[in-house]
Amino acid sequence: MKLKIPKLFRGSKQKVIVPSVTEEAPSIEQPQPFDPDNPRYCPQRPFPPYRHVPGVTPHPIRDPRGHSHGLEEDDCPVSLPVDWHQTEDYLYGVDLYNFAYWWEAHEAWEGLWNKTEDDCRLFLQGLIQISAALIKYHVRQLRGLQSLSTNGRSKVSQVLTNLDDPTGMYMGMNLPEFLACLDSFFDPFFSDTVSEQTYAHVTVKPLIRLHL
Repeated sequence: MKLKIPKLFRGSKQKVIVPSVTEEAPSIEQPQPFDPDNPRYCPQRPFPPYRHVPGVTPHPIRDPRGHSHGLEEDDCPVSLPVDWHQTEDYLYGVDLYNFAYWWEAHEAWEGLWNKTEDDCRLFLQGLIQISAALIKYHVRQLRGLQSLSTNGRSKVSQVLTNLDDPTGMYMGMNLPEFLACLDSFFDPFFSDTVSEQTYAHVTVKPLIRLHL
């Protein structure tokens, strides 16, 4: 489902009170960007007032308290992958992903995924699963992290295999570089021993860099 974020949302630096689902909700803080100074690709669209964590914050769409509750879907057609640099929802999804709005990025890309086919559809599904894997990373759900990161990387890798472009560029992304970055980030979570130290000592930033 593609989200239209209303203008009343302010920037991600705004201090907000994030409502919990229940008073007994797990003590899980909001995700934080790996690089808060990362450049934006769709700066005209402000971020939602909170980052959704399933089971912790109100569901953005289904819950009346959600930051996107009651918003209408946009059924406008898209022209991907050709016009990726002019597709606002794709660029906004990258911004959401880079600034740790992983659930929201998932939703933004899913709206495009429903309108595309072939390699573009596979690519977007891969990004969706990688974004979901980062949610699992945040809430310390190892099995979900492992399965989603594996499936997501496999799909992006398949797109790379199908490319005619020897540089590995697709929709503004250098796929070999992105996959290498993801491998470095996720590989420690497939070791024999995964502890809190594994989660806390991440040295690689799994960000998306677009070449506009």
